[in-house]
Amino acid sequence: MPAGQSKSIRIRSLPAGTQIAVRITTSGRLLVALVGMKQFKEPGAKPLFRGAVQDKLSFRVSVPDTDDYLLVLNNRGGKEALNVEAEIRAVRARPRPAPKDYSPRPEKASL
Repeated sequence: MPAGQSKSIRIRSLPAGTQIAVRITTSGRLLVALVGMKQFKEPGAKPLFRGAVQDKLSFRVSVPDTDDYLLVLNNRGGKEALNVEAEIRAVRARPRPAPKDYSPRPEKASL
């Protein structure tokens, strides 16, 4: 990544509750943020994650809303070009199974 620049990776159409795991490796100091498109368009909105990475960084978040999300890699304050690798995994939340004693039959319902 060139010095004085930033790049973003767009993650499209994530359903609410999806877990995103990110792993970043870099050859220098880099600022990182994960932000939803709704928050990105609002001035003063806070990202889901914000941090700095020197060599390696891993984090995991659950997205609160169905939306597109951006992983922003910022080297604007850097004076050197950086080698950067980013790995992103998105896993949808599994619906919880019904309890073992649950039955949807009407004769089991109490009034």
